[in-house]
Amino acid sequence: MSIRRKSPAYDIAMKPQPCLLLFVLISSLLPAATVEKKIYPKRWVYVSSSLANDREVAAVLEVVETAAAHGLNGMVLAGTADRIDLERPEYFERLKRVKELCDRKGVEIIPTGFNVGYGGALLAHDRNLAEGLPVKGALFVVRDGTAVFQPEVAAVHVESFGPAARFEKEIGVKPFRSYSVKVRVRGEGVARDATLEIRADTPDRRRNYCWFERALPKESAWHEYTAGFNSASAERLLFNISIEDGLAGKLSIADLRIEEVGLVNVVRRAGTPLQVRGEKNGMVYEEDRDYAEIKDPKLNFRFDHESPSIRLLAGTRIADGERLRVDYYHGTTIYRDQVGACISEPKVFEIWSKQFPLLQRYLAPKTYLLALDEIRMGGSCETCRRRGISMAKMLGEYASRLCDLVHASNPTAEIFVWSDMFDPNHNARSDYYLVEGDYTGSWQYLPKDMQLACWYYEKRNASLAFFSKLSRHTLGAAYYDADDLSNPRGWLESLDQTPGAVGIMYTTWQNKYKLLADFGDLVSKRQ
Repeated sequence: MSIRRKSPAYDIAMKPQPCLLLFVLISSLLPAATVEKKIYPKRWVYVSSSLANDREVAAVLEVVETAAAHGLNGMVLAGTADRIDLERPEYFERLKRVKELCDRKGVEIIPTGFNVGYGGALLAHDRNLAEGLPVKGALFVVRDGTAVFQPEVAAVHVESFGPAARFEKEIGVKPFRSYSVKVRVRGEGVARDATLEIRADTPDRRRNYCWFERALPKESAWHEYTAGFNSASAERLLFNISIEDGLAGKLSIADLRIEEVGLVNVVRRAGTPLQVRGEKNGMVYEEDRDYAEIKDPKLNFRFDHESPSIRLLAGTRIADGERLRVDYYHGTTIYRDQVGACISEPKVFEIWSKQFPLLQRYLAPKTYLLALDEIRMGGSCETCRRRGISMAKMLGEYASRLCDLVHASNPTAEIFVWSDMFDPNHNARSDYYLVEGDYTGSWQYLPKDMQLACWYYEKRNASLAFFSKLSRHTLGAAYYDADDLSNPRGWLESLDQTPGAVGIMYTTWQNKYKLLADFGDLVSKRQ
């Protein structure tokens, strides 16, 4: 451990004066004061596993053995903590094996989850908890007892283009409508690990309504992709297809088709009301009286299936040939697989309230990491709008209610949260993805004892300093699937200069643990 270097006391009134000058000269040549290399009490590893079978259990046990042998004392366990009430009995036997080893090795299990940004756990309980984007006045025309969707803007169709680095075309859209995108793409000279990106930007490029990203194979074969977006208030959009971040390679596209769709991924709950009305007479028709229940039987939040029709019932007041206008809300996918859930829906906390007692029963956690990261949708459904508060306060209240649920099961539990949505250097800002509202100031609404897990390496110094000034404890989420230890070394240097820093975590999204032993030695020995 380095020792802080201190200058000796010196009475400047002493004589002779030349001695003072000599001392100043010598002092200026000495090394600057060094920062103490600390061994932090929380030295964790991040593990994502659903413990679905013995093979997965064996992989987790191997990580625990390595972590314990190299000075780590915590395992953040992601995968099923926030849907544990849905698990079968055999899952709990596998979980018991993991806990028994962790207890023997002195490795604390820290459950994580409870997100609405990545709403998978909530959607596993009820897919209609997805956050909804509004569609206003979609046209349906009645023929022979069925109302069928009719697009009002001609489809964009491009037979072929390229090869080129980028395809871009300005298109006209109806505001607050849902659109599907289908295209075939072939890459040439594509960089390793390149991805295809599809966007639909406003002409000033300030907002993007289509966040689509998929792997782009290096071979020259054609591959088909399907995306979708909501036009929001726009009438013109810049539609573009490119290789992500300008990586090497060119694209050829074929059979591009952009067209309006109706009731695809329609979400049905109290906060996403649906209305069917006559275009001419303005009459609002009733579900289960004039028409059958409306739903998307393929509700998968992708745009790879046809628009559902509306089936009329016997005795309906809707006439054959009538034009109907339909308002509804639909869910969507961001990037590869992220589907957001509603942050305000009461059923969300009904579901969460079932998880914490079970976690207490089977794991008795002393610490939780709430995964409130990258909440890229929110504020657009009626449940959120009726609250009349900012997204910043909405998020803070959500975090507070989760803390209350944790402490109802364990009053002494420590609680961490991913930092990004509460960090002005990161995602706590306006114009964030598909969010209606502003996250700026969200940090003001955090529960007073909540601690922050910071993960943006390039902004680590600003982020750590920001939360330290708020008297918050911090932990650095290091590594991120790198191939050397430069990332955790950088985190350690920054943590060492941060009052209130309490830990560091080996964080991998790809289950890459080849550096785990070296990481453990680095953070537990600091040699």
